[in-house]
Amino acid sequence: MKESLLMQDYWHNNHGYEAMLDFQMSWLMRIAAEKDINKPELHKISKNVLLRLIDIDENKKQNVEIGDVKVWRQWKNIDVLAEVNIKVNGLIEQHLVVIEDKAYTMIHGNQLTRYKEAVNDSYGDTRIPHYWVITFFDESQKNKYEALKVDCDKAKWKLLSFYDVIGWKDGNFPDTESDLFNEFWLREWY
Repeated sequence: MKESLLMQDYWHNNHGYEAMLDFQMSWLMRIAAEKDINKPELHKISKNVLLRLIDIDENKKQNVEIGDVKVWRQWKNIDVLAEVNIKVNGLIEQHLVVIEDKAYTMIHGNQLTRYKEAVNDSYGDTRIPHYWVITFFDESQKNKYEALKVDCDKAKWKLLSFYDVIGWKDGNFPDTESDLFNEFWLREWY
């Protein structure tokens, strides 16, 4: 795997990974809604990411049209919040994607429950919510990953590892037409 030119700073102590993930997740979800993008591989991956985040079954993906996506970062301390409108077989659905990143710390202070309450207070039942923790903890930090899983299960959030966001399983993910995507998702970081 090539080294990333984008992700080479030594910033393990200032939440750099999480900030970059917030921007990348916001960007990918908005690209999924972009109708006139001239990057078919990037658009396909972005659409798959978004549909994964709103729990669209693999068999139904071809029947989904993505409408618009509006994204906020650090909304009420939540890392990423996205309002997503789609059509499934002609019927409009309104979803909400809520993402908390974990690269350095664990869940703390009843964080996930508080965030869920903030979302419910603001949105009520107007949108279908999808709660995700995305973690950079990998096999070398299995204990942290497992502890996060327990916390997520208790709060009824789903846990997703960094590479599972894009469906990268075997390390053989092809480059896209986007250097920005490739540098962040497909290159080795420090």
